[in-house]
Amino acid sequence: MSRELVFLGTGNGMPKRSSCSSILLRDGTQNLLIDTGGGQDLVRNLFAAGIDPKSISDVFISHYDSDHILGIVPLVRTFNRGGRNHTIHCSADVKKAVDSLFQYVAADHHKEMGDRLTVNVANDRSKVKIGNWAVTFFDIKSPDGSPQLGLVVEFAEGKKLVFLGDEPMRNHYLDLVQGADVMIHDAFCLARDEAKFEPHPKNHSTVAEAAMNAVQAGTKSLLLFHMEDDTLATRKEEYAKEAKAYFQGEVFVPIDLDVYTF
Repeated sequence: MSRELVFLGTGNGMPKRSSCSSILLRDGTQNLLIDTGGGQDLVRNLFAAGIDPKSISDVFISHYDSDHILGIVPLVRTFNRGGRNHTIHCSADVKKAVDSLFQYVAADHHKEMGDRLTVNVANDRSKVKIGNWAVTFFDIKSPDGSPQLGLVVEFAEGKKLVFLGDEPMRNHYLDLVQGADVMIHDAFCLARDEAKFEPHPKNHSTVAEAAMNAVQAGTKSLLLFHMEDDTLATRKEEYAKEAKAYFQGEVFVPIDLDVYTF
């Protein structure tokens, strides 16, 4: 079965020309929104991509940094206009942040959702089924102090997608991600621009580092996200060139609203 990733936001925490991190995984039966970006532009981008926000059944929020969580507020407002059930998958720490947003920012919409909106509290190596997708969450053990989860999605025919959060790949979960068909890895900037953008103090990667991690993991396709956008006009060509200097598999460098099919 063909499925796709719709890149609703590819920018870093303070984008100038793009939206913050959000990716929709979907096929004709089920879907999962991976992170919710930084606010109202999530809903705008969903409509721009021809996607009804109310059709989203499952939402994964990797951590509570503002550029990954704040879009849950306008998203729940759209959910409230529909009649289906929705599930948020997140850690206990993220749930506390979401509960605070629902209490102070979106109280009426959250209350009206009632039991149509549920939260699955995930932790390291916990599992859940979304339709016929087998999802495993894992703690990336961020040194930043903000607890963060990644995930692995295994599909019925055996393909595997991994999302590493917005930090570099680490060895303690390599057994889960090894041999993935699709790896989504942060790539804050080109290696030549490291002095300008300083990815490492923020626990982010250069494109070259993401590519070397893809080699270590034995993944088939490397998809980049959480990128600076000062170089947006040349991103596709230059990011791909740097990645392919290290990684011989497929490289996909998106801008907002690009779609990857696999």
